[in-house]
Amino acid sequence: MENLIFGAFATLEGYREGDAANLGRAVYDRCTVVALCSAKAQNPACTVALVTNAPPPQPYLGQLQAAGVEIWDCPFTTYRVPADTNWALAYYKLCAMDWVLAHRDFARAAMLDLDTYTQYPLDDLWQEADEAVLLYQVPHAASQGMAQAISHIYDAVYPEGAPHVLTHFGGELVAGSKARLQNFLPYCRRYFETLQTAGITPKEGDEAIWCAAAYQSLQAGQPVRAANAYIFRYWLGGRFYFVSTNYVLDPVCILHLPGAAKDRQLKLLYKSYTKAGRFPPAAKVHRLCCLPAARPPLLATLWVRLRAKLG
Repeated sequence: MENLIFGAFATLEGYREGDAANLGRAVYDRCTVVALCSAKAQNPACTVALVTNAPPPQPYLGQLQAAGVEIWDCPFTTYRVPADTNWALAYYKLCAMDWVLAHRDFARAAMLDLDTYTQYPLDDLWQEADEAVLLYQVPHAASQGMAQAISHIYDAVYPEGAPHVLTHFGGELVAGSKARLQNFLPYCRRYFETLQTAGITPKEGDEAIWCAAAYQSLQAGQPVRAANAYIFRYWLGGRFYFVSTNYVLDPVCILHLPGAAKDRQLKLLYKSYTKAGRFPPAAKVHRLCCLPAARPPLLATLWVRLRAKLG
């Protein structure tokens, strides 16, 4: 295959998804349908797959297969951490990437989180994937809590040169050519093993591993680039609302909708898709996702123009 898009989902008895209470399997299965069916719809020539140790039940399995999404069985045998660890299941993404590299032949791959919606083709991303590993750079300053914790963990196992300041990369997109990813994953594996030997399990989940691997890869002269031209993390919660109009202005290809959006906005997209058999036009998707209009408020614009006329 030429280009591969895949998502990873695992479930294990007693394992945690994150800080919030588990939303239930159906929520994640709905998100999986939206994420992978939208990716296939926008990239019909690409192989799109769900890598999982627990295939979804019906009707979700049938919906994925009808859209042309393949289901690949991958046991959760590596990157295992204690069941009560925060984001314990997120480590499966590392396991899935290792498995795909070992068992599938492809030129380029992009692993997406399953709380995403792909609104445009990934053609430009594939061009960059030949040049570097691509990761979403989270807009966190060095002193932000999670970013700071990731750097402090690195200091604990590599005290020489501390304090280190690692760029905070998220795990919602990891992309590259097969050769680039094959060079990159050993950094993830070695760092994870180093942490395990030191008795350290990051509360920050797989992101701590991607960040350290990116840091070491760059130190070794192997390029890692921000994937922010292709994906953005939109927080649509009531207490924390963080968006950008880049969903329509110089638009990103992938909307990442984490947190409460799993059971709100992504549920609406799922219902719309399964009712009509296709995803709605982009403008309606944006409305369903509660994204603001990508234009200045009308009254403010008129006031600016009036002031300009009056001198």
